[in-house]
Amino acid sequence: MGGRCALKLRLYLALALIGILSIAGVVRFASVAGAGNINIGGTATPTATRTTIGTRPVATPTPAPPPKTPTDAAVGPGVMVSQCLSTDPNSVRVIFLWTPSQAGIQYLDLSAYNNDFAAGTFFGLGAFAPGAWGVVWDGLAQGTTHFARVDTLSATGWHASQTLAFYTPICNVYVSAPYPGSDMLALRDNIADAIAGTNIDTAVAITDLRTGETVDVNGYAQRLPGCTINLFGLMRVAMDLQVYKYPEPEPGDLIGQTINRSDPITARRLMRDWVGDGDLATGMTRVNDFMQALGMGDTLLDHPPAFPEESLYGAGPNRITARDVNRGLAALWDGRVLAPFWRDYMLYKMTLVKPGLNYLIPVGVSAGATASHKNGFLYQEGWADDDIGIVWYERGGERYGYAISFFTENVAHKYDDIPLGQQISSLAYGWFVSRYGYP
Repeated sequence: MGGRCALKLRLYLALALIGILSIAGVVRFASVAGAGNINIGGTATPTATRTTIGTRPVATPTPAPPPKTPTDAAVGPGVMVSQCLSTDPNSVRVIFLWTPSQAGIQYLDLSAYNNDFAAGTFFGLGAFAPGAWGVVWDGLAQGTTHFARVDTLSATGWHASQTLAFYTPICNVYVSAPYPGSDMLALRDNIADAIAGTNIDTAVAITDLRTGETVDVNGYAQRLPGCTINLFGLMRVAMDLQVYKYPEPEPGDLIGQTINRSDPITARRLMRDWVGDGDLATGMTRVNDFMQALGMGDTLLDHPPAFPEESLYGAGPNRITARDVNRGLAALWDGRVLAPFWRDYMLYKMTLVKPGLNYLIPVGVSAGATASHKNGFLYQEGWADDDIGIVWYERGGERYGYAISFFTENVAHKYDDIPLGQQISSLAYGWFVSRYGYP
């Protein structure tokens, strides 16, 4: 036990997306030649439909790398400001900036789905002049991961910038996360009672992935993540696989090895050689940016787990919260950050945990249900034994699942927290099947 972790839909956008993105009150910035001022024009209007950019295969897990970004593409975009204007669900203002290529008219594309801007799933705003370099976009949904790019129509065709992933702030917590039902509140109380019956420093969060309801005990307290934080590095690799940055077999095998034995060495290799293009600091920075884009604002990867000497910020231990974890797991589940094929790819990889490490979240789960999870284990002034994941099943053509995160710290004796973790896992599964039935 323990493992090695110790060491341009344009205007015809689908109705479902209209609730996520709004184009009210958009204005554009245009640089003024010879001056450093900003010229704010009138309200920008989305153009009519234009041809989407190419086609890509969707059935193969081993796509070829894409061509390099041409020089006619803009650089960016980036977010200068992301702020709440009110507590309404769609009340976020975002100011985008980018460096134009000056090669032709430009559009800003915005989506809530990381699907290479497939037709019918995004807004395109423009056309902007070749020298335009910024847009104010009001009315975005709070607490949501978005994806943006700048698309330039030059003499040689359409050229897209890199895609930006960002998370809008939560303006009203009760809109972003529905208030839990009475059965979930009872679950929370039962978990709190179980923890109170021990002297173990514990944090837990449970999220119904169909409704978004979440309950927690110490869910906002920062914890030592151990190797659980590596899961989000693996998800970042899957994001790259989805956009054909590199072929699947080798990184896919390393994902499986990392999950199977909670191997920090393979996780570090993936962050350095794949996410970071050969540079560990770049890889860790990109993983941190990715977690921020999932809304994990209280989480920080300072160093690869088990390699504290490779600190990125000199900030001390890595840190995470149970609430952050569940927000990230929900982003995986809902198919926005990873399209369904790659989401299911990750859920499968997360089942490859070797039997000796299946002693927390999988306990109490009945036959027919799947525990897709990632554990972590370390000693730092006491033992920490952590597990995060999704328990799910399919029935009648519907998929049901909940996210669960379990963290302990300062445990005096190795594995003393296992009975508590198993009790909490059983309580969570019992609650879930009482709500939706057995698989």
